[in-house]
Parts: sequence; C-alpha cells; structure tokens
Amino acid sequence: MLLDDSPDESGDMSSPSLRSPVLERFYLAASPNPIAFVDESMRQATGVGEGRASEEMSFYQMAAVIFSHACLDAIREQLVDVADGTYWHTNKKFRGTLADRGDIVEMVEAITQASEWNVIAVKLPLAGSSQVDIARARALCLDRLVRHLTSGSGDEAVRGIVADNNKDTALNKLDHQVLEKLRGTGVISRQVGFAHGRMGDEPLLWSADAVSWAVQRNIARDDGRFILPALREGRLTVIDAVDGMPLNMKHPLGASAFARGPSSQRPGLSGSPGHDVASPSTVPARFPVDNGELFAPGQSVTRDLLRQIRARREAARYGWVRRSSP
Repeated sequence: MLLDDSPDESGDMSSPSLRSPVLERFYLAASPNPIAFVDESMRQATGVGEGRASEEMSFYQMAAVIFSHACLDAIREQLVDVADGTYWHTNKKFRGTLADRGDIVEMVEAITQASEWNVIAVKLPLAGSSQVDIARARALCLDRLVRHLTSGSGDEAVRGIVADNNKDTALNKLDHQVLEKLRGTGVISRQVGFAHGRMGDEPLLWSADAVSWAVQRNIARDDGRFILPALREGRLTVIDAVDGMPLNMKHPLGASAFARGPSSQRPGLSGSPGHDVASPSTVPARFPVDNGELFAPGQSVTRDLLRQIRARREAARYGWVRRSSP
C-alpha cells in the first residue's frame, strides 16, 4: 500500500519540526525499537594523471546514527535549536563563516550525547568513478551497515532505518532492493522497516549528514576535529564494508584511541567489545575551527586504513593456505 505524504486531518505531528506524515507513521510502526538515520559521503579519484595513488585514496561511506525511539521528538527539537532554524547542511556550513564551522562541532557534540551509537561502513578504495561503481559501493555499504545495525532481538534492536533521499531515484530503488534481499534471505529480521526521507522534512536526518561529513573529512583530509565529540565519548564504530571487520582510524596529530564498541551482549548492536575508533585531535569542542588551522592536510588516515585492510586480508589468505596444506 502506498502511503499518502499529506497531513493527517488533525494536522498534528509528533513534534513541530517533523514535516512528514509518512515518517511519523513509519516511526509508530517501528515502536518501541530504536531508529537509525543514514547518509552517505564519498571521495572520488581527484584527477586524471595522478595514477594509482589517487585511485586508492577514493572511498565511499555510509554513516548511521541510532536514536532511542522514546527520545526522537526531544532530540529533533534539540537539533533544530543547535541549527537555530529548520535548515541544516553540513557541507554548506563548512563553506560559510568561522562561526558556522564551530556550529558543526556543536552539532556533532549534540548528536553524540543524544545517540545510542554511530556506525560507519566504508568501501576503500572505490573500484572506479562511474555511476555503476558508485551504485555498487552504495549497495555494499548499505548491506553491511544494515546487517550490523539490526542484529539482535528485543526492544533495543534497531527495527527502523531512515536514509536521506537521493536525487537519483535509481539509487533509492537499489536501497530497497538491498533491504528486500536481506529480509528475503533471512539475514535480517523481516520486521526491519526502511524508508527514505528528506532533510527538509526530518531534522533527525541532519545527524547522519553531520557525522558522515565529519568522518569523511577525517579520512580524506586527516582532519579529525569535527568528529572529535564522537571519538571523545567512544560512540563510533568504523567497519570495512567488504568484510564487516572493525577499522582503527589513526589521526596523525594524536595517539590512537581505543574505545569499546557496542557490547555483543546488547541486542541490536553487533560487534566485539573491543572495536577500535578513530583517535581524537587536540581541538576542543566548540572551538571556532578553520579549514587551514591546526592540522596538516594529507591522506595519512586513508593510507593507514588501506594498510589495515590489506594486512588483514593477507593474513586471512595466509591462514587459508596453511589450513589447506597437507
């Protein structure tokens, strides 16, 4: 059945800033389980003639921010207060004033404090830069992210996922195909609901936009200042989209930090109790940050992630060869 995205007769929504009756009904259907909000970021090869190094520094990622169902309305209004209005787009904020950039840190801090957990699935490097390559990377990241988010059972398991609506309708259809395949093969519960929403209608989607942008900034530019609140509180898990294994994103300006990921005992959030996360930079929260201040632009984080991925796969291959030997 198609849902009509028009106001109810009463005109009432859960909170003043939610402007999508479709999502309101979606949340009601998912109650009382947590809801995950998802958005993407990517970095394509930077130009022709830069060779393999440029291609290896390309990546695609999807971020998920998990909020308690009971707190959705309160968190939504809190994010609107931080944004001082009903509009937010992290990339445009960064390209604004110094105060705008400080607002990004404040937004990530608010998200971190309100969230149950944050998960990043990253495909590094991209196989190429065509639309087909991007679609495959998106499907892979979403597949791995959903598997990770929805494991477990009970009221604490994520059973509702809302992704930012893509302008490319083909990609939105692909998202639904990924979910249908996971449900159909029994990989995830058939109770897991999935919907697309627009940031203009649902401020809670700002959370995934901000976290995804901040992690992308760390990977692509070695700039971990914006994701610092999530790192400081230890509420970030980064996984390789290919095999689902955790990755440790080391920032060049600080020692690596290790924070406990979601406990394997906790329904709805899979992973070992020792997930590694990116290490924090030295810039305090709400510091008025600037594009060129206090960090050395580069690709050290990306290279480190590539080293980890290759080393792990080589170890797995070596282990298979040894087990197969007479």
